[in-house]
Amino acid sequence: MSIDSLHAVGEELEHLTPDAFVKLIRDECSKPGRGMKDHPIVQELEAGTVTIPQLQLFTEQFYLHISKMLPWIGAIYVRCPHETVRTSLVKNLAEECTGYQTQTDAHPDLLLRFASALNSDPEVIKETNQLPDGRRLTEYFEFMGLCRDWFVPLSAIGIGLESFVPETFTRIVNALKKNYGMSDDDLIFWSMHIIADEGHGDEGIELVSEYAITGEARKKVLDCTVETSRMFHDLWMVYKKVEG
Repeated sequence: MSIDSLHAVGEELEHLTPDAFVKLIRDECSKPGRGMKDHPIVQELEAGTVTIPQLQLFTEQFYLHISKMLPWIGAIYVRCPHETVRTSLVKNLAEECTGYQTQTDAHPDLLLRFASALNSDPEVIKETNQLPDGRRLTEYFEFMGLCRDWFVPLSAIGIGLESFVPETFTRIVNALKKNYGMSDDDLIFWSMHIIADEGHGDEGIELVSEYAITGEARKKVLDCTVETSRMFHDLWMVYKKVEG
């Protein structure tokens, strides 16, 4: 089933099993120009061709996005009518903001630790403006959090992004150790997510099987998740704004 036909006929989505629907989303988010799977920066890190200035800009803009998107998880909490999901969201937000579950630190702060290992100044990063690609992605999360059913942004995050984290971040950690001499302490942001985000594919199946049931709801999930993956890919391409 092609993406064009899915956009044209939402009813076809309704007849897919949850597993098949999630697979369709992941397949679409795995295509070139989308998401993090086999992203050019991952390939170039493995080749050792990303320069430190490029890594500094990449880390700066990635930090600005993840630090500014967290309030919209709170917006999803407010709009979700299901207590069990809200409880899960509270735990997730607490981990993102404090690191209480992994006994680490707030996730944006862990990324600043990585920035420090690159000789960037965390205080300067905090005061830096987002570049347009990052700002568009952050504002798209705001749009989904306020203007789409609560399960749409959760699907975009869980299925479209987090389900790819274990494989992608493992490659990043290995490349940064091999080619850039990074220590385990420098890489806590990346390595912690490898474990923390395992199982998000299964959670995505549960999410769509219980809440994204109609063709209309599934079409919104598909459209927003694919669009999120496009914007995320563009954010990670920011390193190319620095000449290698």
